[in-house]
Amino acid sequence: MNYNKITCLITLLSTLSSILFFSACNELQDYIIIPRNAVLTTYKSPKIDEYKIHSITLLPMAPDDTTDNGTYFATNHFLNSLKQKFPNIKFTVPLVDSIMASDSLTIVKVIDSIEKLRRLDLKYFFDCDIGYAVGKESADAMIIGRIEKVTKKKGFTASRIYSWYQTATLISCQFTYYLISLKDGRVLWKAQVSGEEGYSLASKNILYPPLDYAISNGIDKVIDKIPLTDIKLE
Repeated sequence: MNYNKITCLITLLSTLSSILFFSACNELQDYIIIPRNAVLTTYKSPKIDEYKIHSITLLPMAPDDTTDNGTYFATNHFLNSLKQKFPNIKFTVPLVDSIMASDSLTIVKVIDSIEKLRRLDLKYFFDCDIGYAVGKESADAMIIGRIEKVTKKKGFTASRIYSWYQTATLISCQFTYYLISLKDGRVLWKAQVSGEEGYSLASKNILYPPLDYAISNGIDKVIDKIPLTDIKLE
């Protein structure tokens, strides 16, 4: 009888230890830094193949994606990726630095209008300063985007020998890009993207990676989702 009681007690303690162990592991997982980048949602106009696109102007991400790593770092990364992916299309970035500096919400206002009307109001757009700058490019379409959410996280990352954890930080962002026809304002394509970047061995000041790195990582994921091959080039 005593033997059975001891056996039951050992089994109970073992079960409790397992529960505590896995619970601790689950809590630890919440603090592990593993950058994840993904395309969350996409939309493609059913009439996209009716459009002829020879040139596209790319507006800088809103808010301004300038960091110590260079002006419009993420936008330039996107521009270079687009040129490499679609060599038959002309891509340009309009001169809007001074416009965005004087009105940091100008692109946000344009996107709010697009979301409200489900298309770009070309009269409203070309009457504003940023639309005037875009119009100078004489492009067939425009790519415009904005950051919707940014979060920062402290945690740990596995060491090279996977037997210890190093302190780390992570920056995450969620952003949306739109491909808009400048002929009639139709939304030809839209994608919501998640981008992340992590730093290990963070200093005592807890340095977070540049936001532009996270955006660029998300761009690397979405570049293959842009349906420019469905658009007529001739």
